[in-house]
Amino acid sequence: EFLPLSRHRSLSFGFELNLSSPSKQSSEAPFFEPMLYRIHSTRKRLGQSTNRYNRMVYAHEMLGDDTHDDNNQSQMETRFGSIENMQKLRSQSIGGDLDGGPPSPMVSQLSKFLNLASTSLYMCNYNVTTPTSGLYAKLLGFDEAHAGLIIGMTPAAVIISSVLYSWWSSYSYKRAIIFASSCCAIGNLIYAFALPCNSLTMVLAGRLMTGFGSARTINRRYVADYYNLEERTAGMADFVSASALGMAVGPGLAAFLSYVAPEGGSRDAGRWWTVETAPGYVMFAFWCVYLVANIIFFEEPDRIQQTSVKEEKAATSDERAPLKSNDGVNTEEQPCAKTAKRSFSFGGVPVLVCLLLLVLLKAVLEGLTSSTPTVSRFYFEWDVNLCGTYLAILASLMIPANYVVATVSRRFDDREIILAMLVMMATGIAGFMTYAGSDAEASFICFSLIIFISCNALEGPTMGLL
Repeated sequence: EFLPLSRHRSLSFGFELNLSSPSKQSSEAPFFEPMLYRIHSTRKRLGQSTNRYNRMVYAHEMLGDDTHDDNNQSQMETRFGSIENMQKLRSQSIGGDLDGGPPSPMVSQLSKFLNLASTSLYMCNYNVTTPTSGLYAKLLGFDEAHAGLIIGMTPAAVIISSVLYSWWSSYSYKRAIIFASSCCAIGNLIYAFALPCNSLTMVLAGRLMTGFGSARTINRRYVADYYNLEERTAGMADFVSASALGMAVGPGLAAFLSYVAPEGGSRDAGRWWTVETAPGYVMFAFWCVYLVANIIFFEEPDRIQQTSVKEEKAATSDERAPLKSNDGVNTEEQPCAKTAKRSFSFGGVPVLVCLLLLVLLKAVLEGLTSSTPTVSRFYFEWDVNLCGTYLAILASLMIPANYVVATVSRRFDDREIILAMLVMMATGIAGFMTYAGSDAEASFICFSLIIFISCNALEGPTMGLL
């Protein structure tokens, strides 16, 4: 039933072969198996890829390259100095320890939760004012169409803040998140005080400050840098789920506040606590609580350990191989240069198209969410409660739509999915603009659902091509 000990081979990819007796193994250094390590790493990438072309390339890599197998072990030993250093690097690169046990987390679970809570709270803050932005502009003496300007101030500020936080997160995560959360808290307070001060400028400034506090760049990089290889995909899924949760909770919170706060301009309404200013006060309180929790419980990751791991990973790549041979003849420089020019000339157009698609879907999505409260109130007499509930239902469809796209992408190429979603988006926009008659309200709901689902479903394959 069992193989003899002398014929047993360990396939744990721990760089050892049990080909000799136990007494002899204890006195000799473990043997490095470069081919098994190569197959193991390629199989991991093959299992993580859903693209047909990538799977074909990874499968071809598993066939091996016989021209380099003879000198592979000697080159590894020359580069790293010893077998022990290669074992240490191997264990760190695949997320495990030297004994083959489970990987040790680099950050605490509470820090991971606070990181996800930041993006969820921001998405909630971003969408909580959508149902009441038109009413806020009307109370200040402007047209309800200014709701698009109020909502658009937040993503406009994100363009600047993303550059700042991408640089700041290279030095500190905690301080950057604290600064971003402080901006959101101050922005909500300014937004709430704009009605008593009768100033549309304060409304715009408050939303601009809230957008400047967007820490989603930090949150995404935190997941990419400090989650090990096995947890990274799940971490990105948690990031998307937290964002979707915030998108659904925001309009739902606005609908709930319509029960506890009077509508501005009514007989029993004041200037401080109304359905338009209540989201600012509530989100200010939420951000203050999060700030305290972040200051006390968030742990700054160990950047020294991360830097050493990255340096060791970089040492394993072939990019450090000399372009010139020992006799000084440069044999690879010209082909590499031609390949780089070719990949840039042919790869620039698809990348540009994908970026334009992302801009298009975001523009359509923002136009839908900003116009829904005004259109529904003007044509169908929806109140804040009904409008907020409908937007919350729309946002809750984000996760099922992405799940369907992930399932369909296993049978169809990304380009086919993108084309189908563009057709759906165009159909939804045409129906959204031309509804009329007795079934106008049903057409409004149906075509807005088509637009929202197609926009969110289009983002996944487009990002996959990038």
